Amino acid sequence: MTLRVNGSCRFRFPVPDYEAAFPWLDSPPKWRLGSADAGSGVEDGAWHCPHEAYGDRDRCLFHLDPDERPPSDRANVSVRLVETVAAANEESDPVVSRRRCQFVGAKFPTLDLEQREIGGGSRETIDFRHAEFGAVVCRKTEFAQPVDFSGATFDPGAAPPADPGTDVLDPTLESVPFGIDFSRATFSDFLELKSALFRRPALFREAQFDRAVSAGHARFLDHASFLAADFDDLAMFNDALFRRDARFQAARFFDLADFKRACFGGRVNFDRVLCEGDLEVDESDFVEPPPDGPVRSTPAFRGSLSADMAVVTGRLSLNRVAVADDVRVRDAELSRIRFESPDTGGETGYVDLSRSTVNRGTLGQPAAEGEMLYDLYRATLGDVKFSGDADELLSTRIRILRTRYDGFDFTDEDSVDLSRVDNWIHRFEVDPMALPCYCGDGPEHVGRYIIDDAVCPRHDRESDNAALQATYAYAKNGADEAGDNVSAGAFFYREMRFNRAEYFDNALRGDAESGVLGRVRNGSRWTRSWLLAASTGYGELPYRVVVTSLALIGGFGYVYWNWSGLAAEQGPVEALIFSFQSFISFVLGPPGTTTLVQEILSAVEGFVGAFLIALFVFTFTRRIHR
Repeated sequence: MTLRVNGSCRFRFPVPDYEAAFPWLDSPPKWRLGSADAGSGVEDGAWHCPHEAYGDRDRCLFHLDPDERPPSDRANVSVRLVETVAAANEESDPVVSRRRCQFVGAKFPTLDLEQREIGGGSRETIDFRHAEFGAVVCRKTEFAQPVDFSGATFDPGAAPPADPGTDVLDPTLESVPFGIDFSRATFSDFLELKSALFRRPALFREAQFDRAVSAGHARFLDHASFLAADFDDLAMFNDALFRRDARFQAARFFDLADFKRACFGGRVNFDRVLCEGDLEVDESDFVEPPPDGPVRSTPAFRGSLSADMAVVTGRLSLNRVAVADDVRVRDAELSRIRFESPDTGGETGYVDLSRSTVNRGTLGQPAAEGEMLYDLYRATLGDVKFSGDADELLSTRIRILRTRYDGFDFTDEDSVDLSRVDNWIHRFEVDPMALPCYCGDGPEHVGRYIIDDAVCPRHDRESDNAALQATYAYAKNGADEAGDNVSAGAFFYREMRFNRAEYFDNALRGDAESGVLGRVRNGSRWTRSWLLAASTGYGELPYRVVVTSLALIGGFGYVYWNWSGLAAEQGPVEALIFSFQSFISFVLGPPGTTTLVQEILSAVEGFVGAFLIALFVFTFTRRIHR
């Protein structure tokens, strides 16, 4: 085929063997070279440059080796790029325009487009496939038409050291030199970063993406920051590799944010994210990099996920994620979360949802070995399900402490059978060393986390009597709202038990303000609470009223029969019958003669008996309605 558009530049870029060049791809990519369509520039297995040769050289300025470029023009490559794209957009023939916007395999030691506008007036793609970039300075640059960096390499020098490192991005981003800078850039059309390779830190801080971003299989070997970036369309980072920290803090996603099957070697940060679509991180790996690619497996590859104070109005999906560290989603607002079949590598994983609001979702356990702990400290649960092996005691893997409920149904949990733990929902029976420690994190300005009041899971989330009383009070209210009267009654009983325990502690220990009188008052409250619990189960256990009544009848009967000074000429059976008659206030007459004291005791028993009968009616009716 004869190329319709061809320049005097003799540069040819052989179409790669994509299976060998990109072994981590499952199939030849759609963005590959090789199409024979008009405007593709491919003929005889090679892409042909459409630009004119530079001076007396046989290549254009964009394909000359950097050392061969005249010193006077080395700084003008970026200017010539803008001019070339502008000239291409003025072509009336769309094929010519498409070809003139192609810079496949070009070399840019420095791409400086700071505060410039490139393109505009055309929908043809500025094609940088397989190009090589050194330093990139594109601060406040406006890309006014589609840009394709697929297969490009940013900083083609030596790769970073094998150790991913443990340093993190600080909020001011001053400790990391970003040689690839797209901060505050505007991409008015599609941006393609598929299989692009970033060897040095890449900064897209406060960048504006008006159309879809496609970064599938991209490789970020150093830090990547999309801090406060705006994604007005799809954000596709599926199968991407972030070898060190990836920061999306305060970014806004107005559509789907896709990180499925991505690999994270550092902390991926979605703190304060606003996502109006779905945020999908399914099948991502925080443990091992992909088997093929620029990064080989290393023991130091240990990623983690943070989405503190995130707002996701769609779905946060973390199905089948392989985690090596804790997952933090604190103070977040989640419309829906899915965390099914996580892979903990046979170890104990930890998900911190403290103070978050989850409207609906599923929180699951590993399909194979290991366990996943869910911390719901001060969280608010809606229609949330817990899944896992029903034979396992899953309730002990869930920390419920001061947790609130808004639509949560305790009876709809087949995997978490509360009857197996007698409705003691607070029993979080795990090794404290399996929990992360936040004590050394520090506040946000120190450089890593944004939650100043971290409340360490290992040291600070204590289950004292006041906390447990509130825990069961919230559970009772949630069960009442869901119409689960049986669970509500069980939770109320446990709430009152911890309320009684609080009185007991205050009576024994007290404080300087309460003094002796305060301790006496607390002792009196404890006594009354204990009597109410022993006799009625706080109105939830009618059988205790029956047992108390029988004990009262038997006790008074013994007094009538065998207490010196009170006994009349009656046997034990007559005394017991007299006690029963006194209890129900239906005395037909005492056997034989009675004393005044005996009559007084009978009246007292009758008064207490009437009270217990009324109490039995109340508790029995309450239990029936439960």
